[in-house]
This record gives sequence, structure tokens and C-alpha cells, in this order.
Amino acid sequence: MIKETSSNAANKAFLLKSCRINGALDLIAGRWKALIIIHISENTNRFSLLKIALHSISDQTLGKQIKELEVSGLIIKNIIAEVPVKVEYQLTAKGEALLPILSDLSEWSDI
Repeated sequence: MIKETSSNAANKAFLLKSCRINGALDLIAGRWKALIIIHISENTNRFSLLKIALHSISDQTLGKQIKELEVSGLIIKNIIAEVPVKVEYQLTAKGEALLPILSDLSEWSDI
């Protein structure tokens, strides 16, 4: 978290306003976000399943990354009224549109 009155916050705000690419990258910035998006697209869509797939991630970090993906509009949380309550995540249309971009980025990084 960046302190709102810091020069880092001012720099980030400037970069986000100056270039839309920075805004896009900010949505997926984070060590785990791309993997979370890919796993959700492959129906690894519950917290416990994501935790197994990303075995070295902490619960706190996974929860934070999921929340940030929700806030950015890339995933949504579906609460299924069962006993016990079940929560599943799914990609939004914006999240789905990101999949080919992530694939292209992966191929690009191999060049």
C-alpha cells in the first residue's frame, strides 16, 4: 500500500494518467494475478483449489490478490447458498478478454 501523500503515490498517479498501458499493467501487476486468472479460466475457481494449485502462496496474499482482481473488474465472486456456503470465482468479460493478451505476453517473453 502506498501512502497517499507520498511522492510514490504522486508518481503512480502521473503515470496512470499519462499512459493507458500503465493503467492496464497496474490491473495485472502482482506476482500471482496472471496465474490466478489462468487457473480460474481453467475451472480452478474456489479459494481452496487455487491454494492447492498455487501451493506456495499464503492465504493472506491469495485473498488480497483475489480482492484486487475483483475490484479491478477482472473476476467476480459467486456465493452459492449451500451448507456449507460455497464461493466460486469466475472471469468477467474483461477478464476473459485478458486471456489471449496473457498468452501473447508469455510468447513474447520467450523471444
